[in-house]
Amino acid sequence: MNTSFLYSLKVWLLMVIVAPLLHLALSWLMIHDPQISLIDEIRKDYIMAADIVLLLTIPFAVIFWISVSSLLKKHGPQYVKQALTSAIFAILILAFFELMLEKGRPSVTSIAVIIFPYAITGIIGIWLHELQPVDVEEEIHT
Repeated sequence: MNTSFLYSLKVWLLMVIVAPLLHLALSWLMIHDPQISLIDEIRKDYIMAADIVLLLTIPFAVIFWISVSSLLKKHGPQYVKQALTSAIFAILILAFFELMLEKGRPSVTSIAVIIFPYAITGIIGIWLHELQPVDVEEEIHT
């Protein structure tokens, strides 16, 4: 199977599985109610949060896969990882400033709860999974 597809799938699935857990944990810490345990909060809301993330990030997964495959044809895996990390940081900063400049002015903590879990898991996924150069992929198929 295509290396760039498998790599993109692994990164995306890590984000879909782990980011909702981080999101729920951060939300629980920000709205700390001693009557609700973190485990109960995760049991109650994880499936719904993961389903929402799964559906909303499908376009991201496709764009991510196209980006990985096109960058991998021209550059080495290390460059691809650095470029993808830089892109996520740029998107993170733009989203952060857009939310800060809204008329309703949400608090910085609510912005962190919304944005950081997904960006962090995306970056961790990029660096955690091994990305093979195109030459190695071609040698495997022959």
